[in-house]
Amino acid sequence: MLRDLRMDSSLLQPLAISLLAFSLGYTTHTLLSSSSTSKRSLSSSSKSQGRQRSASSASTDAFEASDTDSDAEDEAAALASDIASVRANLTEEVKLVLVVNDSLKMTKGKIAAQAGHATLACALMLKEVNPKLFNRWRMHGQPKIAVRCQSTEEIDALAAQARSLNLCARTIQDAGRTQVAPGSKTILGIGPGPARLINQVTGKLKLL
Repeated sequence: MLRDLRMDSSLLQPLAISLLAFSLGYTTHTLLSSSSTSKRSLSSSSKSQGRQRSASSASTDAFEASDTDSDAEDEAAALASDIASVRANLTEEVKLVLVVNDSLKMTKGKIAAQAGHATLACALMLKEVNPKLFNRWRMHGQPKIAVRCQSTEEIDALAAQARSLNLCARTIQDAGRTQVAPGSKTILGIGPGPARLINQVTGKLKLL
């Protein structure tokens, strides 16, 4: 009987090893299959996200291209005036006036951002074309006055009048990412220039 137990024991050992090997093999196969499925899922997700990013990027590029085009057109219109010929008397105030399009009903934050765009556009153009007048404005506190007009048509009329006096006039068109429609003319910057000339254009407008 003891010999039979020894024989049974000798049979059990290889059987246990076989079962352990099978178990390890099955577990490894399951893990590898799960990993492969996970990779396919991640790959699919990454491709989907990539397509979404591409679509978003294309949309942003379209907005930026439109915004750049409008800036170029406005810059060309402004440079058609003889801005370099404008002079200020020694005692005369040189100022920049920002005309806000009141029909758009922009928030204070939006107006502030658009006013920044207009100030920079006007200042950089004047610095390039008429540096003496720009330095006069810069050295005397850079006066800026905000007024309002009633419509986009009035913005266009004021810009044309300012340019007829050879003043720097820049119209800001919004890209339409927040609050207003793409291409909306938000603010007109006039100057910096002599107060006697700018007042002919904006003197009757109400303060913002």
